[in-house]
Amino acid sequence: MESNLVTGKSILLVEDEAIIAMMQIRILKSAGFIVHHVRTGETAISFLSQPENKIDIILMDIDLGSGIDGTEAARIILSKHSIPLVFLSSHTETEIVNRTESITSYGYILKTTGEIVLIASIKMALRLFESIRKQSEAQELFEKAFLISPIAMSLHDIGNQFRFVNVNPAFERLVGFQKNEVVGKTSSELNMYAQGEDGSEIREKFLTEGKLTGYKQRFKLRNGEVKEGNLSIELVEINGKPHALTFQNLIF
Repeated sequence: MESNLVTGKSILLVEDEAIIAMMQIRILKSAGFIVHHVRTGETAISFLSQPENKIDIILMDIDLGSGIDGTEAARIILSKHSIPLVFLSSHTETEIVNRTESITSYGYILKTTGEIVLIASIKMALRLFESIRKQSEAQELFEKAFLISPIAMSLHDIGNQFRFVNVNPAFERLVGFQKNEVVGKTSSELNMYAQGEDGSEIREKFLTEGKLTGYKQRFKLRNGEVKEGNLSIELVEINGKPHALTFQNLIF
């Protein structure tokens, strides 16, 4: 599994010092990488602009001679490409390290680092990038399903009194409220419970059990009409924060 993580992966090494580059190329090839080497930030930008040059990860030096430095090259590259980029430098100054952290979150490796730590750090960056990519794809899939679902769905911020964060078109059709009317408000503030105490009971039951399935409730539409339905709630994490995802089916 670990060998598959790097075997055949293309890495772009941006290093201006020939001897250091030779050593790094040897280490990277031994680990199974396909290595492409350029000496300047400008060349790296140009290399990546060619569609045929497919790169999985970039290893970027900071001091690159008389042209733009590695941090500036990284900013330009990452504004155009979604690629994990790891800085490899001899700098230990806090100011420089902090500057790189504002550019990429995939790591900063000292040139004095041994081979094992170097390869392990690159693998970690690849795993992190893949994890973020999968999360992004899952988020996109969730958003699409949320929007097209025929079931009335709403998203609530648990840490902020269960205030509405989002509702789907099916919710708008069922309840009568538009998204801009509910976001930032609670169900109680919108007078959506047929009985005021229902809201407290629903929240308490959900927080105790971690979910809610087929809970029969009477709720009010925007026009004041009272309906009965089945309410289900699932706990989901959005941007690292717990949210309640609700599903409302109408009975009558």
